[in-house]
Amino acid sequence: MKIDVAKNLPLNDDFSFTAIDFELANNDKRSVCQVGICVVERGRVLKSYEMFVRPPRRANYFLRKPVEIHGITASDVAFAPTFDEVWEKIFADLEGRPLAAHSFRDDAMCFDAVLQNYRIKYNYRKYGYLCTLDLALRSGIHGENNKFSLESLCERYKIPLSPHHAGSDAEGCARLAMKIADELSISSFRELADLSQTPIFPEPELPDILDCAGIERLECYLGRLRHKKQLKLLDCPNPKELGMAKSFIRKHPATILQKDSAMSARRLAQWFAEQKASPIPPKRRRTRHRRKNSPATPKSIGESAKTTPPLR
Repeated sequence: MKIDVAKNLPLNDDFSFTAIDFELANNDKRSVCQVGICVVERGRVLKSYEMFVRPPRRANYFLRKPVEIHGITASDVAFAPTFDEVWEKIFADLEGRPLAAHSFRDDAMCFDAVLQNYRIKYNYRKYGYLCTLDLALRSGIHGENNKFSLESLCERYKIPLSPHHAGSDAEGCARLAMKIADELSISSFRELADLSQTPIFPEPELPDILDCAGIERLECYLGRLRHKKQLKLLDCPNPKELGMAKSFIRKHPATILQKDSAMSARRLAQWFAEQKASPIPPKRRRTRHRRKNSPATPKSIGESAKTTPPLR
């Protein structure tokens, strides 16, 4: 089995990118109330800023929990520009540049939501991206108490940070990416982004010869992989074939199934051929037994006629 990962890598190797961060007013991904931008050119921070954003009408309300986190209230954005107006000011710092964010998946969901809401067409993924959270997870770099939050990682590298202020978070993310690159001795931004986009899928500890319990663990592992959108599984057995192998081993306990054969659709088909078993059982034809209704024989006139006793 081969795992093919769909990646969006930067086109250039130099550390020229833009870090971005969003703050939300509520659980709606369109409710962006602040955006932070940090522009990095060849490893040097050129500028960092943040702007208030007035959420769209249907998402313009503030919940208590987000306000407690970032401190932005409705009065702060009452006269702020909407995102389509902010877009005209920040587009020059985003156009054609790879993006970076801490937990890029969450920021990308917000970015997609506001772009779609204002019908702005911009495919930022084709220019590549980097996630500092995934980068720290892949490289095993963490803050105090094994935390991977932006605040704890910036504290590890002595990076100044004002948590949950979009501009400070964006700059902290940019500086964190360059600090991790220095620690890992990576001089290529493309290589750094490749490391952050390479998921880790530890294979389950399976014996060399699988029994029914081992096949069930393999089914759970492959099921988790199939739910990940960025993955494409090549030469992977389907659940029906693994179920047939499990049923065959249950009927014939002496049968030997190697782990390598079970994890490859091609080898599993060869194993079935050797065992003279088909991975797809033939469908049983359901025969309906129709009740044959024999035509009722008409009774004779003598039998049907009631005999009346003679009159006396």
